Amino acid sequence: MNAESGNGTLENHRQSRRVRGKVERGVVLAVDDDQESLGILKELLEMSGYPVVTATSGREGIEVFQQESPHLVITDIRMPNMDGLELLRRIGEIESSVPVILVTGFGDLDNALAALRRGAYDFLQKPINPDILLNTVRQGLEHYRLKSFEKDYTRILEEQVVERTRELAETNDFLKGILDSSEGVSIVLTDFDQNVLFWNKGAEKIFGYSAGEMIGSKITRIYPDDEPTRQAVALFREKIKQKTGTVRGKMWQFAKDGRKLTISLSLSPMVDSSGEVRGLLGLGQDVTEEVRLHEEVLHSYRRIQRIQVSSIFALAKLAESRDGEISNHLRRIQDYSRALCLQLRTWDKYRDIMTDRFIDDLVQSSILHDIGKVGIPDAVLFNTNKFQVEDYEIMKRHTIFGGRALEEAAVETGEESFLSLGKDIAYYHHERWDGKGYPFFLEGEEIPLAARIVAVADVYDALTTQRRYKRAYSHEEACSMMARESGKQFDPDMVAAFLQVEQEFKAIRERDAAENLQLHLPEKPLESEKAMDRPA
Repeated sequence: MNAESGNGTLENHRQSRRVRGKVERGVVLAVDDDQESLGILKELLEMSGYPVVTATSGREGIEVFQQESPHLVITDIRMPNMDGLELLRRIGEIESSVPVILVTGFGDLDNALAALRRGAYDFLQKPINPDILLNTVRQGLEHYRLKSFEKDYTRILEEQVVERTRELAETNDFLKGILDSSEGVSIVLTDFDQNVLFWNKGAEKIFGYSAGEMIGSKITRIYPDDEPTRQAVALFREKIKQKTGTVRGKMWQFAKDGRKLTISLSLSPMVDSSGEVRGLLGLGQDVTEEVRLHEEVLHSYRRIQRIQVSSIFALAKLAESRDGEISNHLRRIQDYSRALCLQLRTWDKYRDIMTDRFIDDLVQSSILHDIGKVGIPDAVLFNTNKFQVEDYEIMKRHTIFGGRALEEAAVETGEESFLSLGKDIAYYHHERWDGKGYPFFLEGEEIPLAARIVAVADVYDALTTQRRYKRAYSHEEACSMMARESGKQFDPDMVAAFLQVEQEFKAIRERDAAENLQLHLPEKPLESEKAMDRPA
């Protein structure tokens, strides 16, 4: 949560809370490792009448959740040790009916989509808009109340209805009154021949068929006539016959007017006094609109993500075009970087670091390594001769230009994102393992891992590509030259990983050979190792 934005709106909420209607209470657990953001979130919620308990880490969040039994959880995604996605999973194992709202930032779209797929109720984007926050919390608590009602209702029905026979369901007016009392939940009894025995008012409202139309007919009239549905129904019935307990899932079903509905089903065995299973008790809720809205959100964010990736690539391509190179350089850098990361993931030392998120962020941001070249004068950038000392110093500034620009952009997002890796790569991809690089003369593991990885990818591509000032070296020559720089220019681990996948690098280079437009300029004498010292 953006602290400045949050503080700026607190006074508005203090003034407006007097005119708000009475808020139904529900305990909220807020989890964030940022104490300031957590404090602002807590104050906003408490001013609106919500009791709040807090935790500053995922592990502490689990402990507080088990002690306090909150009705809703709001958690940041990015936290050390246990992130928001793992906390979501653990809470779901403890009590799946409690809605979890994930707080995300720019660059966290993949995690947001993963959260929805893993059962998150919703997510909020930083900086959090207080009105959206409170509306989401109100809806989340209402969702919890409905889920709790459904859970209790299911338990009551399983205890009071499941063990009654068809005759009891048809003749017991009191029980029928209970079953008909909820118009928001369909309650349907069928035998194992799929004949409808009971059809409550909730089913009438959801599907449009009256009890008179459905009782005695086949329940399959509301099912799609396709093989996946038949297989799902057969699976449900088999589990019920085996008395494995309640079976839950979502199915498509059709209303009388032809509308295709998504129904959340809870199916339980209906047994007689001797313990024999005689049929099925089905509780259903129409979640069509909820599913549609979720799909709409997913579609919108996939579109935003595609636009974001395309915009970043276009920006990087602009910087590359200023360098006078027309090639698939950026795509190759991404492919080389991914190959190195996937190889490092097989090593114990890097397995925990090389998460899908880290690899995707690094690959996406690797193309921004030379973004700072947009700030280099043409006279230096297009110089075909060997750099003089003054020109070389000017050229080296592209690392500062690019790093600062991405650092400012990363700060604007308010949290760690792929831009943070992009900043590290832009600043440090010309640092050397032996401390003789630039711009900060970092040494060894002082150099961020992302920059060490991209440095290998970038230099290999520079060596094997014809430039204005050099010929293209063969794959074998490049491998030999880079191996000699292990422990000097490059991290020895990165060189070792490179040599393990060097054939993959070669395949990437050969795959793009037909697409690359080489500049056939006269070759100029050049000391081979110096190619790695000139800014690529």
